Amino acid sequence: MKSQVAFTLRFDPVFYERVKAVSRYKGWSISAFVHEAVARKLAEEDDSLLFRAFTVVGEDVSAADVEFARDAQKETVMKDG
Repeated sequence: MKSQVAFTLRFDPVFYERVKAVSRYKGWSISAFVHEAVARKLAEEDDSLLFRAFTVVGEDVSAADVEFARDAQKETVMKDG
């Protein structure tokens, strides 16, 4: 079994009841529900960071050597073909 860390979350009572209700409806534990929600949020954050990184690269035209990439792809296709 994987190692886990236990910690306390503090929710507004109304929010907690909603979490409980949705978890129950899905047949999940509250921990599983919160884990899924946090995992989705972290994935969104990863996507956002990646988008910003690619945006920065796209803004620096000198760093985007399209000819190099095209030539490298052509070389690979010609070698395999």
